[in-house]
Amino acid sequence: MQAKNSTAKVLTDNFLTGKTLTSERLILRPFSSEDGNILFQLYGNDQVMAIRKIGTQTRQESDAQLAIITDHWLRRGFGLWAVFDRVNETFLGECGIREESETGDVVELSYGLLPEFWGGGLATEAARTVLDFGIEKLGMKTIYAFAQKKNATSLHILSKFGFQHECDFDEDGEMITRTVLEME
Repeated sequence: MQAKNSTAKVLTDNFLTGKTLTSERLILRPFSSEDGNILFQLYGNDQVMAIRKIGTQTRQESDAQLAIITDHWLRRGFGLWAVFDRVNETFLGECGIREESETGDVVELSYGLLPEFWGGGLATEAARTVLDFGIEKLGMKTIYAFAQKKNATSLHILSKFGFQHECDFDEDGEMITRTVLEME
């Protein structure tokens, strides 16, 4: 049994290695099953998760999310990337595209950085890198993004890329803005 699991891990790691993206200041690589500690830095951070759909996570909840993230990569060939500083390899946060419906007809852009990295254009750079991959490499024509209506920074980032306001809705007492980017 151990050999089978190690073979599966090697195959998974080799598959995911080919999906690393880079930009001027960033390295984006798919999350792996070994990333529980770094994902919990993000998902366990009250400041970050106050503006995310799922709220602050316990370590167990964060690990469950990691399993969902890595499974999405294996099933679809895209998902959430762990974002690192290109020079010192510091973990900054996450950014990616993922299916948000059972039918696969809704693909969502998602991003979040640790607070100490807010305000330097890194989320914009990560999102641009991921959008380019989704549009140019995967041929995505429609990508959605959701943000709390009060999160003006995120809505500004989305507008820079051409996302258009589609609707606002209440989710658990929080007003959410749904935006869409449609390619010709």
